[in-house]
Amino acid sequence: MSDLLATNTSTLQLRADPNALAPERLLVFELTGGVYKFEEAVRLVPGLEFLGVEDLDPDDLDHNPSLYLMVPSEGALRNLVTLWRDWRRNGSVPSRFSSWKALLSQLRDIRPWGPQDRIAVEDALVLATEADHGHATMRVEIELVFRQNGEVAEGVAREHIQAKGGVVISRARVAGAAYHAILADVPTVAIRDALAGNSESLAGSDVILQIRPQSVFHAVPYEDEPGDVTGEAPDIPSGDPIAGIFDAVPLSQHPRLANMLSLDDPFGLEQLAVGPRRHGTAMASAVVHGDLNNPWPRALERPVYFVSMMFDAADGSNVERFPDRLPADLFEQALVHMRDGPSPAAPHVLIVNASLGDANKPFSGRMSGWSRVVDYLASRYGVLFVISAGNHMGAYETENMSAMQFEDLPIDQKMRVALRASASQIALRRILAPAEAINAITVGALHADNYQHPYPLPASTFDVWAESGLCTVSSGLGPGYAGATKPDILAPGGRHHVRLMPDGANHRLQPLTVNAGAFGGIGVAAPPTGTSLGPNVVARSVGTSVAAALATGVAARAHEALEAAYPDFVTLPSAQRAVLLKALLVHGARWTEARDLLIEILGPSDNRQHYRQKDNVRRYIGFGAYDPDRVIDCAADRATLWAVGRLGADQGKRFRIPWPAAMSGQARPHGVNATLAWFSPPKPGAVAYRGARMKIIEPSKLGAAGIKAAGIQPDPKQAHKGTVVHRRWDGSRASAIAGDGFFEIDIQREADSLPDDVQFALVVTLEMAGELGVYNQVLNRVALKPAVGIQT
Repeated sequence: MSDLLATNTSTLQLRADPNALAPERLLVFELTGGVYKFEEAVRLVPGLEFLGVEDLDPDDLDHNPSLYLMVPSEGALRNLVTLWRDWRRNGSVPSRFSSWKALLSQLRDIRPWGPQDRIAVEDALVLATEADHGHATMRVEIELVFRQNGEVAEGVAREHIQAKGGVVISRARVAGAAYHAILADVPTVAIRDALAGNSESLAGSDVILQIRPQSVFHAVPYEDEPGDVTGEAPDIPSGDPIAGIFDAVPLSQHPRLANMLSLDDPFGLEQLAVGPRRHGTAMASAVVHGDLNNPWPRALERPVYFVSMMFDAADGSNVERFPDRLPADLFEQALVHMRDGPSPAAPHVLIVNASLGDANKPFSGRMSGWSRVVDYLASRYGVLFVISAGNHMGAYETENMSAMQFEDLPIDQKMRVALRASASQIALRRILAPAEAINAITVGALHADNYQHPYPLPASTFDVWAESGLCTVSSGLGPGYAGATKPDILAPGGRHHVRLMPDGANHRLQPLTVNAGAFGGIGVAAPPTGTSLGPNVVARSVGTSVAAALATGVAARAHEALEAAYPDFVTLPSAQRAVLLKALLVHGARWTEARDLLIEILGPSDNRQHYRQKDNVRRYIGFGAYDPDRVIDCAADRATLWAVGRLGADQGKRFRIPWPAAMSGQARPHGVNATLAWFSPPKPGAVAYRGARMKIIEPSKLGAAGIKAAGIQPDPKQAHKGTVVHRRWDGSRASAIAGDGFFEIDIQREADSLPDDVQFALVVTLEMAGELGVYNQVLNRVALKPAVGIQT
């Protein structure tokens, strides 16, 4: 082994993501099968260990997986490549390496990192399409190999760009995220050379990690209508903002938003916003009021801090876009401006809504630079980012069936046909950057709203997922990085209808883009768009953007409820409060009735393969649809306890939870839910990107309470892959619970190399529907009691 590797160690580092690695010592392993088979083959090689396999997650949708191997020296790299070439040429290896045969048989190729790796397959499709538009230049994002001496690498990259006739527009470097990138206008012919893998092209430059399309934002479809301000005007909010919004310039003086926002324009976009200002206005409305078709009883008590990050272009398209900056750069500068320096603009903000998915960057296994920056900022500043999963407006190519045959189907079969079409295209409808950020809460759109369309639907228009509990037909699907559950939760995003499009002997189902909110959607404030509409225009918005905004508003209200219940709550560190809100948003989530439908359509049909079944369910609905009441309020038949703190590496904590005597001896449904959340410092390029891992150790004594791990939730291994863990135990057997009894929940931070403690939050709920003594019996046995009682 040492002869082969030309090194004193047999431990190699295997990665699923090449970010922040040194390409000159990087080997690409192209697999013929799945990650698990490769891992099994590795075990057959004596003395060989690939670090990082535990962070690799098999993805049945990736038919050509690649892994990245950092070797200890150039000599080792050459020796491994030589071994592979001999095997490929004659199917044999030297006798002392016979145990490598199983490993080598799992590979299509071993090769050094090269030009073909600097443009991902998904990015190549976008760039090739844009190159066909006939423009002389293309705007691209060029991420550099992150070096400690970044100025030298950037200088070389600039020279290469200029030598190809390109112009650098802006640049960004965020060391904590190992992110260094350039936004540039490059001649289309130079992009074509890079796509061809020409070693003399930009893709052949050693300082360049990847070339990606420019970030773009697609307008969210909605429907305008005249509004009507009813009821008393809300109180003018006061105090320091807790919640913030990063979005397009809003119409801040809309009657429903006046005095509600604390506006900030650090990038000077107000004067550039010449269009109607739809998106930012809608998101602000959803955060402040919720769904205007069923609004919260009162607006937020604190103003909402709003940073303008996009503006309406002056080209008449009414499409909001980013300025000539990289989105990751805008986020980093906004956080520094907001929380850092001698005069921070909004030092108390700890929730940030970011409904800004990049349509050009669906997640495909590699973390985007934008998401790495989000992870760093969340950990560095203790801020909870609530991010939309992203929307896909492409048509569903359906099974062999004419449009007329589809129309003749009963509604439940239309639902199944649409879901089968969706299942066949999962790989094309993944979450959009930066939704893969591990520290963020990613929100998908639940196919639900409070709007009742007064007329029959037009011909060829269908609500195919009505009352299904599914996400909308356009909502981005998971999972996330290293198999993390994404989206984390679903929040209402409106019922997104489809139009039936005949296609020869077949048909397509096209999610509505024009007038999408005509038949459903979330009520939001909107700018006036015609002379017949007064200043108080409202609209119905559809998609994950408004879903994330609703979740942000719930998180802000949960903070206000905690402030009211615990007078000292605001004295807790902001990171602990932020991570508690993160835990609460997930804690209120439950799998919907869509679980059974997803298993029926996506399978596998063998119930012994429950891991794969649950994996398919969580792709669509994550940990489930959130319940605002469970997030904010307690009830007489349930009690929620919470704790915050910090853990060092390889440390754990035990929490003793009092049982309510009312649950004893009753053969009725009851259960326990626990959610653990934390912010992990990212480690780009390391064996484990997720620098800190925590887990809930499965309780061993819940059987006496008549409960066991619930089946309608992600598998424990799936639930522990991100930075939030959500577990449920339930049952209906009578329990033998002593009136003064306790049960214990242990949490553990695994050993790691991080020097600092990591903030965490744990939330636990005990419930028995209809048993009204649960809350008070638990309350009477805890030391720290809230100042307010049960909310009715």
